[in-house]
Amino acid sequence: MDNMNTNLKKIAIILLAAFSMGAVTLSSTSCKKKTTTPTPLATSPLYDTLGWFIQGGTGMVEGNGTKMINDPDNPGKTIQAGRLAIRKVVDKSLMVIAGDNRLAEYFPTLLAEVGAGNTTGYNDLLESFTDFVQQAVSTQAGVYTGKSMRDAHNHATYSRFGSTTAPKSSAADFDVFVGDVASAATSLSVPNSVIGQLGALLYTTKNDIVN
Repeated sequence: MDNMNTNLKKIAIILLAAFSMGAVTLSSTSCKKKTTTPTPLATSPLYDTLGWFIQGGTGMVEGNGTKMINDPDNPGKTIQAGRLAIRKVVDKSLMVIAGDNRLAEYFPTLLAEVGAGNTTGYNDLLESFTDFVQQAVSTQAGVYTGKSMRDAHNHATYSRFGSTTAPKSSAADFDVFVGDVASAATSLSVPNSVIGQLGALLYTTKNDIVN
């Protein structure tokens, strides 16, 4: 009988020890935080080059497009370097286009607003144009959420563009537009090879805009 009691005590001690070890293991496992590696943002050689350029154009090019840097126009906020470069070019381009009488008939509402000191429409256009180019250059999905290029450049589907007498852009005026963007980029000392690629990108939208 004593031997049986002794054996039962040993078994109980072993089970208690095993349970305690299991509880500790379970507890330590449940307390561990799951670590997930964030999916890298999509980029491209052109986007990386733009990011590299806006940061001074020194060192390696790769990875500079999606690099987060301080936004000079929004203190306390950061921005992808590639997007900052695109926004700079777009902003300068809009200024050049606004001063080009050959294109004035396509932006009567915007020009009237800016002339009256209202820059809301201008800022919206700057943002959406930047979004469009960023998405096209970087291949990042979901950046641009605006109208299709066809609808955005047709007075019948977007009243802020053109007028009843000039509802859509002509092919010749589209070429003027691309030339103005190239001129703006040149004034910012963007490399010619990059300007050529941006021009080629814009020309992929020509059929939608002029037809």
